[in-house]
Amino acid sequence: MEWTPKMSVGLAELDDDHKQLIRVINQLGSDYKSEDRRAAIRQSLVALRRYAEFHFAREEKVMMACAYAHLEEHQGEHRDFVQRIQELTRQFDSDPDDMAEIVNEELMNFLRDWLTQHIMIEDKAYGSTIENNPAARDAAKSFQGSQVWWSG
Repeated sequence: MEWTPKMSVGLAELDDDHKQLIRVINQLGSDYKSEDRRAAIRQSLVALRRYAEFHFAREEKVMMACAYAHLEEHQGEHRDFVQRIQELTRQFDSDPDDMAEIVNEELMNFLRDWLTQHIMIEDKAYGSTIENNPAARDAAKSFQGSQVWWSG
């Protein structure tokens, strides 16, 4: 998969986060072909959990700074993403040998759908609210990863 300018939400920090998600997807696709498929899946699941913690917190902070009207619905989609990753992690952990192929396929399908559905539709929907908005830009630039773990 490749990030294109049409995926832009109008804020470099959030676009960079989305580019990172695409890197995780591509890495999973290439690493799964290696000898240690289980390690590739495990690493991808951990990376996706970290991505979600960081990116969703930053994105929601930006939306709050702009008083985005659909923040609650968007947060619900973020919770759904996290729940799906947790579900796939549990499936995988139940039997890594037998579940590797199934989880890899489900994960790849889920992530492709997430890119096309969530980023290209839902995230793009807040683009006009955040683009050229000083509060959004300040919120994105001032966001620190430590806020993910220290905020309430």
